[in-house]
Amino acid sequence: MLPRQKSVLEFWDRSGKLIMNNKEYRDFTHELFLLLLKSDIKNGDLTSDAIIKNGKSISAVIVAKEEGILAGSEEFKSLNSGLKLKFLKKDGDRIKNKEIIAEISGNAIKILERERTNLNLLQRMSGIATLVDSLNKKIRSKVKIAATRKTLWGLLDKKAVSIGHGLTHRLSLSDCIIIKDNHLKIAGYDFDKAISSARMKSRYVEIEVESEGQALKAAAAIKDATNKHNKNLFALMLDKISPDGIIRIISELKRKDLYDYVLLEASGNINSKNIMEYANCGVDVISAGFITNSAKVLDMSQEII
Repeated sequence: MLPRQKSVLEFWDRSGKLIMNNKEYRDFTHELFLLLLKSDIKNGDLTSDAIIKNGKSISAVIVAKEEGILAGSEEFKSLNSGLKLKFLKKDGDRIKNKEIIAEISGNAIKILERERTNLNLLQRMSGIATLVDSLNKKIRSKVKIAATRKTLWGLLDKKAVSIGHGLTHRLSLSDCIIIKDNHLKIAGYDFDKAISSARMKSRYVEIEVESEGQALKAAAAIKDATNKHNKNLFALMLDKISPDGIIRIISELKRKDLYDYVLLEASGNINSKNIMEYANCGVDVISAGFITNSAKVLDMSQEII
């Protein structure tokens, strides 16, 4: 088996795929941006068309209105290739209130009609990265924080999480296997059969459990599968289980010689107020939807100079 921390990163981190050189990620980013841009411009920027001479060139800057972590600069550059851009900060850098982040020059109408969509991109991604960074400082590396599929902008939200030093979790349903409660209901809660079928389809197999009994039963089935084949990485998603309940589960897993066969993820009803309780209970990863679906955007503005 791999060392536990290496297994955690292999299982839950796909950030290496979230780069503009990766065609799949680049295509997704461009398609989403164009959809957002078209919905905003629709039949044209009437205001700019009415008062600005066609072909006029201008310069502008993007300014931070509060402190945070910058995210989205690489995407911004790729999506605005027709403009002259210079970022004074890079993704992951801490930015300060009133600090200039980027300089832009080019066609005036193009800069103005893209202003809101461009800012939405930087503000949302930077807001997510800032939240994840603050949570990492709070838990002091006791555990890894991971995203969920509760995202508005899909892969862009996951990229922002990674810039804040969180883990992406799976990027799509085809990325790895997570056997959730509804799958188990249909399969009659036959853990042995579910694991046996799943391990043939993916190296990465996670099972959602909602009680100590389910956790121990699933871990026992995983141990049996590992001893027979040893080609998979397995994890238990401890869903909506209290920190005290998780501590008891981990104690039993260790007592029954099952702990080393499974990685452990805490999930469900986790927020900024109780995250420290989960960080202290012994899991490898905490996944939380609020880091992408409830993150506050980081305030920025575009100003003509």
